[in-house]
Amino acid sequence: MKIKAISKAALIFALVIITAVSVCSCSDNGSTAEPEVESIVNAIIAEYPLSDAMNKVEGEDKIKNVYGLTTEDYSEFVAYVNNSGTDQDEIVIVKAASSDKVAGIEEKLNNKMTAKLNSTKNYLPEQYSMIEKCEVKSNGNYVRMIISPDAEGMVAIYNKQFE
Repeated sequence: MKIKAISKAALIFALVIITAVSVCSCSDNGSTAEPEVESIVNAIIAEYPLSDAMNKVEGEDKIKNVYGLTTEDYSEFVAYVNNSGTDQDEIVIVKAASSDKVAGIEEKLNNKMTAKLNSTKNYLPEQYSMIEKCEVKSNGNYVRMIISPDAEGMVAIYNKQFE
């Protein structure tokens, strides 16, 4: 009888350990890294220098007017937009103030991307094609919109920051 009780206890203990390890190892993209948004953008820019037409979007009013985001939506925000008038390159990385803000930020950035698609469809087919290949995507509380001919490489650098 004693051996049976010990075996049951050992089995229960093993199941508890396996469950604990499984729960602890589960997280967004297998990582709990929380890099600063500025650091992410700097890593991207180091590999893909910005053109002179790219300007940083700064100030609460400008961020609200351009993206529809308020300071209650985010804790960190960095964006560069091409102001040439024809090139549609844009890098936006936002860290949401909380997880319940992520979907709203994604929606606003998707609206921004849709507006770019609509404005280029008939007039700038190459830019339209570039935008169409890009996406708005979240990673935990981070949301990104990277529109660039180099978007694939930039996204790879972005993703690496969370490893």
